[in-house]
Amino acid sequence: MDRVPPEPSVLGGRLSPLGWSAGFLEAPIEPASESLLAWRTALEVPYKVSRSRAPWPDLLLALEPLETPWTSEVLASHGATWTAYLNNDISGGDPFPATSYLAKLMDVRWVIATHQPMTSDGHASTQLWLGGPNGEPPLSYVRTIAAHAEDRRWSWETSGQVQDFERPAAYRAGKISERFTRPLLLEYLQALGIAADDDTQYGAAVIVKRRTAWRPWRRSRRLTLRQARQSEK
Repeated sequence: MDRVPPEPSVLGGRLSPLGWSAGFLEAPIEPASESLLAWRTALEVPYKVSRSRAPWPDLLLALEPLETPWTSEVLASHGATWTAYLNNDISGGDPFPATSYLAKLMDVRWVIATHQPMTSDGHASTQLWLGGPNGEPPLSYVRTIAAHAEDRRWSWETSGQVQDFERPAAYRAGKISERFTRPLLLEYLQALGIAADDDTQYGAAVIVKRRTAWRPWRRSRRLTLRQARQSEK
């Protein structure tokens, strides 16, 4: 009997909406986590740090509940050269600010990968953002690809230099939703050395949780994964 591959964890996987969007830094986890903690300390944000070697899907449950404003972050080593970054933003993650800022501090490449399956209110998105030292200032973008739906209205955007690993013929599909699919996103990530669906490629992790008492006028919202899934139906 053929072995059924496990369902993916992130980018629209079994932990959805957690991990709809994930960041990757082309740097080892130790300097990445040291830079993150130094940044949080400089911002005078109280936090608690823990380290984990739990398997990737189990580790991600440390981000539960999902919240806005987000309060928890995970950095995990990935493969030989990358570090993954996720947080518990209620909309499926908000990795761009931290990922791009840390990459700028360390002068390394960064990637934001997003796959949000179509929701009941008509929102969906598959995107790849690649940036780095040679990117366009001020945000250091090298290449962006985005197929995005709001209220079931699709939009298509690309910017920057087409990369060697791309298959531009796919972008000529009549339906925007078919121009940049999850399999194509994973193929591009693999070309960059990121095996996003392979749980075994994620290793030692650092979990950072904020200790912040939100002011009364800054309303927070939190959902368990089960509640978040129910709200998407």
